[in-house]
Amino acid sequence: MVDPPVPEKTPSLDPWGEKAGFPDRCPEDPFGLVREELSPFAESIKSVVDTDHPILSEAAKHFFAQRQGKRFRPTIVMLVSKATAPTPEEHVAGEVFDKQALLGQVTEMIHVASLIHDDVLDEADTRRGGEAVHKLYTNKVAVIAGDYLLARASVLLARLQNTEVTEIMSTALESLVQGEIMQIKTGEEDLLDMMTYLRKSYHKTASLICDACKSAAMLGGYAADSEEAMAAEEYGYHLGLAYQIIDDVLDFTGASDVLGKPALADVSLGLSTAPVLFASETIPELRPMIKRKFKQDGDVEKTLKYVLDSDGVDRARSLALFHAQRAVNAICRLPESTERNALISLAHMVLSRKS
Repeated sequence: MVDPPVPEKTPSLDPWGEKAGFPDRCPEDPFGLVREELSPFAESIKSVVDTDHPILSEAAKHFFAQRQGKRFRPTIVMLVSKATAPTPEEHVAGEVFDKQALLGQVTEMIHVASLIHDDVLDEADTRRGGEAVHKLYTNKVAVIAGDYLLARASVLLARLQNTEVTEIMSTALESLVQGEIMQIKTGEEDLLDMMTYLRKSYHKTASLICDACKSAAMLGGYAADSEEAMAAEEYGYHLGLAYQIIDDVLDFTGASDVLGKPALADVSLGLSTAPVLFASETIPELRPMIKRKFKQDGDVEKTLKYVLDSDGVDRARSLALFHAQRAVNAICRLPESTERNALISLAHMVLSRKS
């Protein structure tokens, strides 16, 4: 398949170079453009997940009540919704807007449910700087809370009354499960394979962002194969991969108090990520450690040293830059607007973030 031509005046990302700033005409606070629209977001979700069982209700609300972060995924959904609207700055109300806002809620609920389930599987103690749900309650309560969030998200999806969007977002759910199975079941040789790592990253991270972006455009009235929907989908695909790769870089370079999770968490779980795989190409001693999932005493510490002594981190950053730039190239196929440029800003922030 031939890639679409890169539109004229498409900015080049340079997060670590001499300029190292936001591209021209791109807002430094993309979240601020939709902050007002998302202000009732947490309360809306908390009302949606109210149940007759106090413990389940509190567990399901945990992520939305504390350390909400910047609501990265709902922000993307709303910016894509505005960027694909005929007049982006006026797209602030109405039936279409309300459905797109509901899609943002659904996307965040699916994401949070996946985090709750991941923490149980990974036996993680913390998430976003606070205690994981299963540490506050029990594994059973956490699993049921995650299941309940997914069930409520499915109910909201049905309210969109759009069969195509429901099908697309359902495949995102399926993809999340596939990613978790890949993480658990990957064979020894596949643990050394970069394409396997990228497929897993797509399933666990990029698929939800990608499908939500496409769905936002389709709720705006565009066909699935329209230029607008495909540009949104491609943006989400590449942005999601860039996000995951940088997440894996930060596992080696970020302090645990900044990340909100222990540093080297992925390696401790036996996961071979982009920095490790790149390092293993020049440091053969890493390969047997990757195959045994870093289970021997000293494996984690040796891996950290090998990766930081190699070009693994730099090459992983270069791969993330490649995907972030592809995201920018895609979204620049839409007409220029402040909201479209804010999506470029998000690509820059994904690369330059510290947590």
